[in-house]
Amino acid sequence: MKSVFDFSKTEIIVKLASKFSNVLMSRSLGKQAVSGIEKFKEVVLDYEGIEEIGQGFADEIYRIFTKTHPDASLFNANCISYVSFMIGRGKKVIN
Repeated sequence: MKSVFDFSKTEIIVKLASKFSNVLMSRSLGKQAVSGIEKFKEVVLDYEGIEEIGQGFADEIYRIFTKTHPDASLFNANCISYVSFMIGRGKKVIN
């Protein structure tokens, strides 16, 4: 039974998690952005004000984090086209 006070959803303002930068390239910044969210089932990543993310950043969140936390669902908000493109690349699994 789900509790009325169940905190299972959160929103991450990526720009705040990244020390106010609008270009996020590194894997370590990806780790920092999702640090502590593993306890939530739904996470909205708000990319407002973010102009560019790198492959390492996207891979860390969308491949590695989701692989190690399969019960967490990630949703994206306010992505410009280039950020969406890189998120798509990060989701691809290379065998």
